Amino acid sequence: MVTNGEFVSRVVNGLKALSKDMHVSARYIAHIGKVKAKFLMSQKLDEMTLFKEDAIITSVNCFRLKRIKSKDCGIVEFNLCDNIMKSCEKIPEGLFGKNGSSIVSVLSVDGSKEYNYITPRKYVDIKKRKYRSKTAGYYYIQDGYMYLPDSKNELVDLTMIVLDKDEAELVSDCSGNGTNKPNCKSKLESEFVCPDRFLDLVLRDTIAEIGNFYRTSVQDENPNLDVNQKSKTVQ
Repeated sequence: MVTNGEFVSRVVNGLKALSKDMHVSARYIAHIGKVKAKFLMSQKLDEMTLFKEDAIITSVNCFRLKRIKSKDCGIVEFNLCDNIMKSCEKIPEGLFGKNGSSIVSVLSVDGSKEYNYITPRKYVDIKKRKYRSKTAGYYYIQDGYMYLPDSKNELVDLTMIVLDKDEAELVSDCSGNGTNKPNCKSKLESEFVCPDRFLDLVLRDTIAEIGNFYRTSVQDENPNLDVNQKSKTVQ
């Protein structure tokens, strides 16, 4: 795995090969790279191949939830819940594809109970069954928040593919720090989340998009100038 800083440095070197006068902010480069990596990984998520990439899977320990009233959760189907828990914070940004999200597992902190993804409609079907498991656990994601119907569990451990590992640390409530835990690490020091086998492709696509945007911007402003005759900073 490379850091955001290393990724940006490699993109900058590639851009210099296109034009020595091209100046682009590191923040913009990192953003475009993240978008490219997210798009590629979302495709691979549908192919069910990403979950073998241990380097990009993150543990989000002690993810806190609070009890809310069923009628206040905004999910009509969950009005049948005896109890419902809602996460205090949104889950870290992950991936979503046709087959669902990049969450690998949701477990109680002692590992004794596993929660499986369920849709509200499927939940209603299960609740109507005369014979159903009384111990099965379920979760649902809406607007970035996690819901646990028929649960009183205030803490769970998540395993998932996140796009920002620093964000995963911030939403952890381990040691009582919660989301108030300061993060002094520079974004450039953080990991650039992308499987090594896709990194070269993401680099090429990032360089190509920024280079094309730069050239188009220059030509629009000064159609008679060569790309190397004008310097532009992309914010």
